[in-house]
Amino acid sequence: MTQLGELIARGNTSDVYAWGRSAVVKLLRPGIPKAWAHQEARTTALVHDAGLPAPAVGDVVVVDGRPGVVFQRVDGPAMWDQMLAEPAEAGSLCRLLAQIQAAITAMPAPAGLAPLRSRLRRNIEAAPYLSVTERARALTELDGLADGQALCHYDVHPANVLMGAAGPIVVDWFDAAAGDPAADVVRSSILLRHHGAEGHLGAAEASLVAALHDSYLGCVVEERGLDPEALLRWEPVSLAGRLGEPLPEVELAQTYAAWQAASTASRLRAALAEA
Repeated sequence: MTQLGELIARGNTSDVYAWGRSAVVKLLRPGIPKAWAHQEARTTALVHDAGLPAPAVGDVVVVDGRPGVVFQRVDGPAMWDQMLAEPAEAGSLCRLLAQIQAAITAMPAPAGLAPLRSRLRRNIEAAPYLSVTERARALTELDGLADGQALCHYDVHPANVLMGAAGPIVVDWFDAAAGDPAADVVRSSILLRHHGAEGHLGAAEASLVAALHDSYLGCVVEERGLDPEALLRWEPVSLAGRLGEPLPEVELAQTYAAWQAASTASRLRAALAEA
């Protein structure tokens, strides 16, 4: 059997290791449901076969009791690392991020992908931070939003785009679902706002993260023509759904505070006003 190689990346629910010369293996952290590995393998294979910039999928394996998925290895930095290394290129990379996301959500979701609405409902119902009244409000807001049948990656951010020699490759398709493109953009906005050691972008300067967030949103509004009001309607629902995910306590607290402010003074609202 192939031996586990060096650690390449860490996430909230999994770790990525080298797996031979041309592959990596994404191993679930202890306590994460084993079925998640099979779900991610199936979802990534669906979008890869549909011609999208996703890695090829190998076997589902178990290493030291941890289930994982073998993926094609993409040699090249993450877009986030390139932004940090080449700050002058950050604006054009934000535009590229918006274009990649637009290409994804322009496609209808492959048959078999779960509706985003169903996942958000489950997450909101399971969110421990929400009171009974708050949960009911979030579910009512969810019911008022469009279903949508677009392919949503639902985890688009610069650390999930690898700048391969043959072009960008998007990884981490576990959260992919059928939904509204506006929901996918709002999810990216939420992920781009969070910073700190526990966040997707690591311990980056708050001013840098804010500038990238606003640049990305400006590109989205300019190129996609999405209705800003639709984005604002999705924001509290997306934040409420995130409260039902297995996140570090610090990030959960930040997300709850953002949810409380979403209807009046959110970062998304301020950025859209400037776009």
